[in-house]
Amino acid sequence: MTLIGQRVQERLAAAGLSQAELARRVGVSQPTIFNLIHRSKKGSTKLHAVARELGTTPAYLSGETDDPLEDAPPEPELSREERELLDCYRALGGAQKAALFTIAMSMAGQGPAGSVNAPALSYRPD
Repeated sequence: MTLIGQRVQERLAAAGLSQAELARRVGVSQPTIFNLIHRSKKGSTKLHAVARELGTTPAYLSGETDDPLEDAPPEPELSREERELLDCYRALGGAQKAALFTIAMSMAGQGPAGSVNAPALSYRPD
């Protein structure tokens, strides 16, 4: 595994994300993330998006800097409604979270898993 792969894996663990979830957030397939980690595609057109989702910079992932937070974008500010929704979500049990996740993805136009234009969804409760 190359430096980019190691750093992507480290940031995945720090963010608590799976390769599949990162892929969904960036808009690529899970094998694309796997290849970035294991085959280190330095020229990836999605490296900026990957870095943003991992809370770091492309410079850190590619080894230009050793501080993952140096010049990293700040966490997005949540509105009052978003914070309240997140608090409600955190109060739910595992099955309720999974059901709400499915409903929210459907409402957001992601559709159910396996639909033609939607990536496969996988939710694993805490």
